[in-house]
Amino acid sequence: MRRHLRSVGLVVGLAGVMGLVGASPAAAAASTPEAACGSGYKVLESHTVGFDKSTNKPAGRVSLLYNASSGYNCVVTMHINGYVGFGSLTEAGILVEGGSWQRDKKEYKYYAGPVYVKAANKCVKYTGGIEYVDNGIFWDSYTSGFGHCG
Repeated sequence: MRRHLRSVGLVVGLAGVMGLVGASPAAAAASTPEAACGSGYKVLESHTVGFDKSTNKPAGRVSLLYNASSGYNCVVTMHINGYVGFGSLTEAGILVEGGSWQRDKKEYKYYAGPVYVKAANKCVKYTGGIEYVDNGIFWDSYTSGFGHCG
């Protein structure tokens, strides 16, 4: 889903800021989805979100992780490429079948989440999104179907 959020006039200033801070590295503890979720979590799947034509690269990656020892699922949406260190609206969320969405959505520089749920004998659906620049400011997100039942 791609939705134009703000006027093009704002893009010029925003693109200038990105050039200054877009290359700064993420903190070591938050450089991978596994590090963001914590010890014992393994990535089950991930999808890129946002696409910057000027760099020809995605702006973020939403990942679903699972910890077999605790039985918890974790979702995190990480800024990648030129968006690391650049504050933009970012979201991570997860839904247990029959429950309600658990979400973390606000302006972040490195990642949204982690969002945790325990889903014994149920399926989960996850989502993540990021605001990005591409001749305007846009929102792009990914939402899975129900899966990873267990």
